[in-house]
Amino acid sequence: MGTLAQRLESERLRYPGLLPEEILVLRAWLNLHQTEYDRFDYNMRIGQGIDPGPAYTPEVRKQAILNTQLRIDAVAYKGLQATIIEVKRRATPSNVGQLLTYFSVWRIEFPTTPEPLLLLVCNQFSQHILPRVRESNITLEQVQVDFSGLKAKTTPAA
Repeated sequence: MGTLAQRLESERLRYPGLLPEEILVLRAWLNLHQTEYDRFDYNMRIGQGIDPGPAYTPEVRKQAILNTQLRIDAVAYKGLQATIIEVKRRATPSNVGQLLTYFSVWRIEFPTTPEPLLLLVCNQFSQHILPRVRESNITLEQVQVDFSGLKAKTTPAA
């Protein structure tokens, strides 16, 4: 059967920024909503990264910049309208803050496009986020997910 990483290899390559449990949440949501959008970008980086300076090789500098940029789990497009998607097994206040930060940076980087919609996709969520989610016009979508595939599979001893 292989390890979890081996079993989810193709999804991990398609969604490189997501944990295995988040991949399952995203797949469940995509099964319900993928046809509502024209296209998707995954692991999208926005914002200014930090350049460590000319003392480093160009490859190291490029990687440092990428590693310090903001990373959006997914962006769904319907025409010119972008929807920024954050995916979590359990959504918490920090995820609301992430979306609000992405929103602000997106508006700076893409000033000629419509303001992005914000979507928080999860299997569970903290009740504490609900007032801020409503105030911020964040759509919260809860999906049912079978996480039993995350359990370690063992092979019988020979």
